[in-house]
Amino acid sequence: MKAVKKKKKSIFLRIALLAFSVYVIVTLVQLQLQIGNEQQRLNKLDEDIQRQVSLNEDIQNKTDNYEQYLEQRARERGMARPGEVIYKEIPEN
Repeated sequence: MKAVKKKKKSIFLRIALLAFSVYVIVTLVQLQLQIGNEQQRLNKLDEDIQRQVSLNEDIQNKTDNYEQYLEQRARERGMARPGEVIYKEIPEN
């Protein structure tokens, strides 16, 4: 009778150990999948940040040089600042 009790305990212990092992493996696999998904999300956010930083730098450069840009465009159209004299070269024929 003692041998039967030991065998039953041993079987229950093995089943419990197997169930726990399966639980741990499934949990680890789920965590790895979550880590992979979050890593992809993080990479996408990093790309978005880099794109936005580049856009911000471009806008900052445009605003920093806006006066120069306007002045250049105005001079191309023949405009001058008050008090300036514009000389144009006329080619000889």
